[in-house]
Amino acid sequence: LVSTARAAAPEPMESVEISAYLKIPGGGRYADLAIGKGAEIAEGSKVSLQWVLRRSNGYYVDGSVKMLSSKSGAVVTNPNFDETSNFLFTVGDGTAMPGVDAGVRGMRQGGKRRLVLPTKAAYTLPIDKSPGPLPDGYGPRRQIERELQRDDPYNFFYIEVEATRVR
Repeated sequence: LVSTARAAAPEPMESVEISAYLKIPGGGRYADLAIGKGAEIAEGSKVSLQWVLRRSNGYYVDGSVKMLSSKSGAVVTNPNFDETSNFLFTVGDGTAMPGVDAGVRGMRQGGKRRLVLPTKAAYTLPIDKSPGPLPDGYGPRRQIERELQRDDPYNFFYIEVEATRVR
């Protein structure tokens, strides 16, 4: 049997009012997409983040939630329910890029936040030595390298994070 019903188009990246974005110390901005109810992230917290990296045009690059880009947005192919692809770090230990480290402080477990980070404040070259979260594959890493090499001071990355565990 062949179904003639079409699947609903995936939702585009959620729009956020520009006035909702607050400054991140050291560069960038953030906006809360959902407020969590669990433990608050502070210096020394051990954090597990679900994350999605997008270029400034909203194009999906990579993340712990795997998607395929399509004309109408992005389609989830692996929702990472078991959290095996999460980014794990201790706040303040240098393993997270400065914008992520500063941008998640004050979040609560279960919360979701969009970080808008200038490309130079997000990743460094060589990409393999850059703080995380880092994509696994060659293709996504190459996209980041190209964005960094463009040397455009107005270019940025969106990194959407969800704090799944905070200790």
